[in-house]
Amino acid sequence: MDQKSALRVLDTLERSKGWVYVKDVMNEEILTAAAQIAEHRKMDIDEINFRRGAIWAARQLLTLPDRLRLRLENEVALTSAKAEMEKPNGTD
Repeated sequence: MDQKSALRVLDTLERSKGWVYVKDVMNEEILTAAAQIAEHRKMDIDEINFRRGAIWAARQLLTLPDRLRLRLENEVALTSAKAEMEKPNGTD
């Protein structure tokens, strides 16, 4: 799949009801994990680190479309710039 097609697919994903649902669920999971860390005073360090890891992973999932978009847009810009530089002088 070329970069422009991938950008269109990514746009479709972000506008879909499924992605909105996933975002809502992941935001709830983040809040739940944070609240569990705050509420359980006897939680050992391994459990705290596990919850922190779960929060990190959920946030990474939520920002994945933005990170993919940035990468794809950079690739499209680079490809366009390369194509422009490879044009023979005098032709437009």
